[in-house]
Amino acid sequence: MKHNYGYTTGSCAAGAAKGAAFGLLQGAIPDTVDLTIPADVTLKLSLIHRKVGKDFAECAVRKYSGDDPDITNGCEVYVRIKRSEANGIRFMGGDGVGLVTKSGLQIPQGEPAINPVPRSMIKNSLREVLGEHSRIDVSVTVPEGKKLAKKTFNGRLGIIDGISIIGTTGIVRPMSLDSFKVSLLCGLDVAKAAGHDSIVLVPGSIGETGFLKHFNISKYQVIQMSNFVGFMLDEAVKRGFKDIIIGGHPGKLAKLIRGDFDTHSSKSKPANDILIKIFKREKLSSALINELNDSSTVEGMVEIINKHSDMQVFDRIADDVQSVTDRHISSKANIGTILFDMRKNIIGVSKGFKDWQRSL
Repeated sequence: MKHNYGYTTGSCAAGAAKGAAFGLLQGAIPDTVDLTIPADVTLKLSLIHRKVGKDFAECAVRKYSGDDPDITNGCEVYVRIKRSEANGIRFMGGDGVGLVTKSGLQIPQGEPAINPVPRSMIKNSLREVLGEHSRIDVSVTVPEGKKLAKKTFNGRLGIIDGISIIGTTGIVRPMSLDSFKVSLLCGLDVAKAAGHDSIVLVPGSIGETGFLKHFNISKYQVIQMSNFVGFMLDEAVKRGFKDIIIGGHPGKLAKLIRGDFDTHSSKSKPANDILIKIFKREKLSSALINELNDSSTVEGMVEIINKHSDMQVFDRIADDVQSVTDRHISSKANIGTILFDMRKNIIGVSKGFKDWQRSL
């Protein structure tokens, strides 16, 4: 079945920025722009609301989510760029784009919630048109952003007054569809056909790049499972894999301890509460528990634990993830777990993972 892929809010912002850059340079904004995204695909994006003024230009791109039922589908992402005296490209706050108010996220406190990959895409778009040494202030605005943000977890993460501009590949895969589940099976079939007995299941790019960075195994053994952990475990068992490693960020994988084998945010709440219970069980100090309770994100918890040199607790978390996944598949394969932080550093491994590593 053919899937209709969409494009991320990050791609919208980068496309609008490129259109605005043409306006600043040439005095007119084209109807469309071509945007090459990290997924190595070139999108042709239609530009709306084209406006050019003295030392500024702005336009917008309408978000399209493809087959994925994304809450931002159809919203308009506006970018206004203005010549600046400051060096480089600066990101300014814009209406409907959230403000980061807590640490532990990929963006520092006080900055607009535009994630690292979209920031890079926007900068690349501007430099492509205006040259390497551009001095530009960038404002990204989403008129419906405040309303849409109420349907997200942004408030719990300490991102206020709007949505986040996100995306790591530039495209939206139809992750919530049964047809996408079927497409995931191709990875299992390729690994099996290549004669591999061991596979590594990861939710997304953090787990995949983290694993391939630290371990010398075939890239075909590392298979993205999106949010469909239970489905992919069951299908891996059906295909007779001897060893199944689960790898990724604890913010995603700790949800399994709760029994959430579909980890999509619409079906599974953040894992903070699960981790706090484990930290209490492992008898971390009450002062440290209080500090961890104040963190809005799991990555923030990782940073706090790292600061206090108690990282071995993440081995216990990995053991807990291993236990629940082993029960899920009724011990029909050897299970191991490895946890990475957002920078792809290894922060925890389970006993089963250590056994698997020794067998390599």
